[in-house]
Amino acid sequence: MGVLNPAWVLLPWLLALGCVSLLSRMRPLPPEAGRFATIDGLRGHLAFGVFLHHGVIWHGFLRSGKWDAPPSAFFNHLGQDSVVLFFMVTAFLFVGRLLDARERPVDWLRLYVSRVLRLTPLYLLAMVVLFTLCGVLTDWERHVPDRELRRAVWHWLLFSIGGKDNINGVPYTATLTAGVTWSLPLEWMFYLLLPTLALLMRRTAPLWLAAAGLACALGIWANNKEPTMLWAFAGGGLVAWWVRRPAMQGWRPRPWHDGLVLLACAGAMVSAPNVHHTLPILLLTVAFGLIASGCDLFGLLRLRVSQQLGDLAYSIYLLHGLLLFISLTFVLGRAQVSAYTPQAHWLWLSALTPAVVTCAWLSFHTIERPAMRATDAWTAWVKHQCARLRQLA
Repeated sequence: MGVLNPAWVLLPWLLALGCVSLLSRMRPLPPEAGRFATIDGLRGHLAFGVFLHHGVIWHGFLRSGKWDAPPSAFFNHLGQDSVVLFFMVTAFLFVGRLLDARERPVDWLRLYVSRVLRLTPLYLLAMVVLFTLCGVLTDWERHVPDRELRRAVWHWLLFSIGGKDNINGVPYTATLTAGVTWSLPLEWMFYLLLPTLALLMRRTAPLWLAAAGLACALGIWANNKEPTMLWAFAGGGLVAWWVRRPAMQGWRPRPWHDGLVLLACAGAMVSAPNVHHTLPILLLTVAFGLIASGCDLFGLLRLRVSQQLGDLAYSIYLLHGLLLFISLTFVLGRAQVSAYTPQAHWLWLSALTPAVVTCAWLSFHTIERPAMRATDAWTAWVKHQCARLRQLA
């Protein structure tokens, strides 16, 4: 079988589920009430799909020197469609909050504190690893002017909003992370647009916050234009509205609805070579709408192991590129891996899977979860500091 045969994904996927199941027995987490179980179960599979997508891209990069999309509709969509669905999840959850704001007004300070704590701590860890790798690759010697180096470091620290500059002359620096940080500026852009969306939906939001958020969001968009992803956000928001319609309250999915989800996803893959077309976005919106309405892919998304993998989604997404690079460059050697047969290449990805899952599990329990649980404490601290400043004024 060639390296682009879809059957190869089965072994690493089963290894990922088995590994997360074993690790979760060491530190089980109780299910959280009030969450969308099917969406939680979806997120981990999406992140793992991005890992396999980049594993295939590395196969081509080692041979051509070009970081291009794989010449396979399946593997191309495996990564791109996963990111589109991630954006739909984001829009679904936060537009849902705005729709529910009539009964539960949005605490804007808490919302933004939660977003900072959700995305930043793990991202800073990834940046520490990235800067360390760049230092090792350049023998800890400065190869570019100080100004250029500082600018590159700041661009990366600020979620690559200003660009993914090469650090200290390291060529293709973005490949060290598999380029995954491109999606984070768009996430921040969406969060900054929420107060404006709230006002458009006749919800309460401070005018100054909406104006400042809109200005910052436009600034981000100026350097990170991805029109397709705007449609992804729109699709997620539409689904958030749809599932709250009175007619949907008593709706119960049936097995043939799960078949429709798979058919829509397959249609997205075969309808265009990549996701940047209208039909794939529409079909993915249909698939996501069915999942958000309760379709669980014949029970897969409600399995406890899928929920546990979903907890690790952000860590898998953000760290897998670094682990791919480290294993290629410092463990196996690029010359050796570039000569691998398709079987050997997929055995490498399968062998790396437990490392990716284990690192994600560790980072979730030591960084992500503690940071998320500190949201209320940090929100209270910020409110206290603001009150003190008002008193001093």
